[in-house]
Parts: sequence; structure tokens; C-alpha cells
Amino acid sequence: MSTPTKRSRAKSAEPATPVFVSHAEQMASLQAREQGKTVMYKQDAWGHIETRFVRTQNVKIWEEKGFVVR
Repeated sequence: MSTPTKRSRAKSAEPATPVFVSHAEQMASLQAREQGKTVMYKQDAWGHIETRFVRTQNVKIWEEKGFVVR
């Protein structure tokens, strides 16, 4: 019987250390990402509300899925 050989995994070029961002920077990046999009909501039978930020040209498709524009 042969013994299994271990292969080492390829390391990524980027370090795995997390980047810490302040709350204000997180909020600014979220607003920039959501800018120009339409906010749509859908409420299920248990009262949970699902929020989606949808491109304006896709609003009709999301309305067919049961979402409502804010």
C-alpha cells in the first residue's frame, strides 16, 4: 500500500489580514453603491421584510416577483 502524499495549497498574493474600515466609511461606500437604484420591499406571511436595491430598468421584473417600490 502506498502512503498518501500531501500537496501544499497555492498561496494567494493578497494577505489574509482583514481591513478595518470606520463606520462612516462603510456608510459612505454603501450609499455610493446604492446611488441611482430603486429601493423595493417584499413582506412575507411572518412579517419579515426583504429589501432589494434594484436597477431602475429592472423594476418591472421585481414587481412581478411581488416586490413593491418604496
